[in-house]
Amino acid sequence: MKIHIKVLQGQECSMEVSSNMSVLELKEQVFSRLKIPVSQQKFLVSGKTLADEKTLDHYDVKEGTKLIVAICKTEDGSPDANLLRSAAYTFLRRFYSEPEARKIQEEFIKSFHKSVNSLSLDDLELIATMHINEVK
Repeated sequence: MKIHIKVLQGQECSMEVSSNMSVLELKEQVFSRLKIPVSQQKFLVSGKTLADEKTLDHYDVKEGTKLIVAICKTEDGSPDANLLRSAAYTFLRRFYSEPEARKIQEEFIKSFHKSVNSLSLDDLELIATMHINEVK
């Protein structure tokens, strides 16, 4: 069935979905299409917030239904951090359940921050130089 997605104060699109699709799966499709991180998406229909684990059928979403997407800021707030978070989560969801993927994602982000924070200025300069040479 075809539904309409309207981002608050933003773009609008139509998507082909199935009624037994979970809200989380829909969020992953919206991320692929509109590049809005899964963790920042909050879906609304008829004034109700949709829970990730429920299906679209649970909320009586039918052909032509318009879902509103509110974009919520996360605790980190930086777009790059949220993009990494969303990309890691989307990848992990292919192999793990929602709670497992969230737990692994959070541990990965903690480990990533620890690794980045331990880099010296020399390390950063080396990485930047290597990247510049790759671009040329």
